[in-house]
Amino acid sequence: MTTQSISAGLCRLGWLLVALTVVSPVLATASADPSPAPNLAGQSLTLERAVELALRYNPSLQGYAAATAEAQARADQAGRGLNPELSFEAENFIGSGAYSGFDAAELTLALSQTFELGGKRARAREAAAWQADLVRLDAELGARALRTETTRAFLAALAAQIEVELANEMVNLATKDLEFTERRMRTGTASEVEASRTRIAVATARLAAATARRTLAAARIQLAALWGSAEASFGDVVGDLEAVPAAPSWAELSARLPGSPRLKRWDLEANRRRAEVAAEAALGKIDLTAAAGIRHYQDNGENAAVASISIPLPVRNKNQDGRRAAEFGLTRLDAERQAEFVALRSALAREYEQLVTAHGQVITLRDEILPLAEQAVTDMDQAYRKGLFTLTDVLAVRRTWFEARGAYTAELARYQEAAVAVELLLGGTPIESPLSQEND
Repeated sequence: MTTQSISAGLCRLGWLLVALTVVSPVLATASADPSPAPNLAGQSLTLERAVELALRYNPSLQGYAAATAEAQARADQAGRGLNPELSFEAENFIGSGAYSGFDAAELTLALSQTFELGGKRARAREAAAWQADLVRLDAELGARALRTETTRAFLAALAAQIEVELANEMVNLATKDLEFTERRMRTGTASEVEASRTRIAVATARLAAATARRTLAAARIQLAALWGSAEASFGDVVGDLEAVPAAPSWAELSARLPGSPRLKRWDLEANRRRAEVAAEAALGKIDLTAAAGIRHYQDNGENAAVASISIPLPVRNKNQDGRRAAEFGLTRLDAERQAEFVALRSALAREYEQLVTAHGQVITLRDEILPLAEQAVTDMDQAYRKGLFTLTDVLAVRRTWFEARGAYTAELARYQEAAVAVELLLGGTPIESPLSQEND
C-alpha cells in the first residue's frame, strides 16, 4: 500500500468522523389516539362496569402508563455502558519550511474507551430501577384513586336516582290529594282555600321533582366524564345502597394501617434514596481511559503503534457534596414517613367516625323512624278521607315521612362513601358490601 493511499484513507476517515458528529439521525414516533368509550345507549350500569370503563378509558391512567414506560426506559438506559471513541489526529502540517504541506505530517487514528470504576453503572441502574418501581406504584395508587372517585360518582348518581323516585312519588300523592279535594269541593265538603292549598302542594312537589331530575342529570354527566364520555347515554344505575354491614372495630382497622399502599411507597422511596447515596458515592471514584491506535509518518512512510492511559486527579471534586446531599435526603426520610403515617391515621379516624355515625343513623331510620312515619302517613290518609283531619295535618305528616326517607337515602350514601374512603386508605376491601366488591 502506497503512502498516498494510506494518507488519503486516513483523511477520508477523519472527515467521515466529523460528518457523523455533525449529522444526527431523525427518529419519528407515532402514537395512536386512545379508542373512544363504547356507547352504552340505554344499558343499565353497575358499579363494576363503571369502574371498568373508567380504568380503561380515563386519560389520567394513560398518562400513568406513559410515565411507567418512561421510567423503565430510563432504568434500561442507566445500565448501558459508555461508547468507545474513535479519534483522528493530524499533526505537523500547513506550517513553515519542511512543514508547509503534508509531506511531514503525522496522522494518528486511535480508539479509546473509558472504564467506569467504583460500580458507577450498577449503582445508577439500581437507583433508576427503584425509581421505576416508584412510578409503577404511583400508577397503581392513581388507579385506586380513580376507582374511588368513580365509586363516589356512582353513589351520587344512585342516590340522586332514588331521590327522583321519591320526588315522583310525592307528585303522585299530591296529585291524588288534589283530585280527592276537587271531588270534595264539587260536593261542597271542601272549600276553595283547601283546594288552593292542595294545588300549591302539587306545584311544590313538581318543583322538587324537577330539581331532583336536574341533580340526577348532573351526577350522571359527572360519572360518564370519568371514562371520557361527553354524554350520559347509559340507562339506570343499578346498585344496593341498603347493604350496610357493621363496621369493623377501630383497633382492627388501625392495625391494618401500616400495610397501606401509601406507606409502602415510603419503603420503595427508602430503597431508592439508599441507592442514590451509593450512586453518588460511586461518582466520586476515578475512571480510567485507555486508548490505542496507529500513527502514520508522511515523511518516511512508516507506521507505528500508539497507546495511552489517562486518569483524572481527584484534587478538587470527589462528588463529596453530591453524596452529602443524598445522605441528607435519606436522613429526612423517617420524618417524612412518620408525617405521612400521622396524616393517614387522622384521615382514617375521620372516615371511621363517618362510617360508624352513618351506620347508626341508617339503623335508627330504617328500624324505628321510617316504619312509624309510614304508618302515620297511612293512618292520616285514611282519617283525612273520613274527615277527621285537615289537609294541613296530612301534608305535615307526609312531609315528615318524605324527609325521613330522604335522610335515610343520604345516610346510606354517606355510609357507602365512608366505606370507599376507608378502602382507599387501607388498600383493600375492609367492609364487604355489593358496592365495594369489584374486580382488581
